[in-house]
Amino acid sequence: MRRPLLILASVVLAIAGTTAVAPAAPKTAVTATAETSVQKYGTHPHQSVEVTWNPSLAPRPVVVLITGGYWYEHASWGTYAQQFSDQGFQVFTMKYRLNLDAAWPAQRDDVTSAVKWIRDNADQYDADPDNVLLVGSSAGAQMATDAATRGTNALGLKGIVGLSPVASPYRAWQDGNTSTVAKIRKLRDNATLLARCSPDSTDNDTTNRAIGCWDTWRAMDSANWVTKGDAPMYLLHSDGDFVPSTHSTALETAAKSAGVPASDVTTKIVAGSSAHGQALLATPGTFDAVISWLKARTT
Repeated sequence: MRRPLLILASVVLAIAGTTAVAPAAPKTAVTATAETSVQKYGTHPHQSVEVTWNPSLAPRPVVVLITGGYWYEHASWGTYAQQFSDQGFQVFTMKYRLNLDAAWPAQRDDVTSAVKWIRDNADQYDADPDNVLLVGSSAGAQMATDAATRGTNALGLKGIVGLSPVASPYRAWQDGNTSTVAKIRKLRDNATLLARCSPDSTDNDTTNRAIGCWDTWRAMDSANWVTKGDAPMYLLHSDGDFVPSTHSTALETAAKSAGVPASDVTTKIVAGSSAHGQALLATPGTFDAVISWLKARTT
């Protein structure tokens, strides 16, 4: 009787196998090419993030890319979103209201809103809301240094990388008044449009802006707001950069004077180059150095 019983048992198991609910397929740890999705974090047409992400068994740290473009237009990051994703980050490339759309501090508010949206939706993209870092280029790097220094790291950032940060739009305005270089003068003009006025310490008129004219220029300068608990900053310029390294060295000096540990703020000058903004990432060793710095600050 043993053989018929074995056959019967096999039939029962076969029938059970056809009716049982199959277990869920495990998440894929990583895909060869990251998935992309464009999402809105606000109602304005420019308030958006393009998500470049890999499904992951564990949440991955977040890199928010903030584009440059003189606050006047959104420059492309090219393939860098994919490259940061390949290094283990979930990447959110943000756009924001431009200087033609709204005066400062609208752009600062957009960084805050974008970071909040990313944290609120982190689970959807296998992202770690406790490990958020910013990488900004040029005007976008000014927005990153502002986020690092405002309200004693009010956004809870693990760190920011500034590629040619215009950390002091007032300095950019001064440089534009004495230079004949078109890019430097363009930066001056767009900083003026961002503030909706030329800097004047006696002018605090609130026409066309949320706060007074001079207060707006002071608000845009990251060095004015450094405190001991600011987010770590890694600031880069080329030695031929049209946004000079004095923007970053002055910010570094102010931060250290305020008690920020020396290891938490670094200015690096890329020698023998005139690269600006995200183009710095293409100079030998720079992308790897940025990746190493970012990874060292995640937990």
